[in-house]
Amino acid sequence: MRTSAIVTISLPSRLARASEQAAKRRHITRSELMRTALRNYLEEQAALETIRIYEIERGGKKLKKLRSLAELMS
Repeated sequence: MRTSAIVTISLPSRLARASEQAAKRRHITRSELMRTALRNYLEEQAALETIRIYEIERGGKKLKKLRSLAELMS
């Protein structure tokens, strides 16, 4: 049974070539490169959202317990 989903994306030619070159330099597949890039992006967005919530709560003088990145990602 498959444990992952197949996702098809379109990339401009330059970006496709650059991704292939980056994957080759790192000795990984382009799929792994894309998974890593997406994972990093999602973690960064979760961190930015945590900071945004913190700033709002700090400004309102009612700080809540900050959630961990793992909780935000689930």
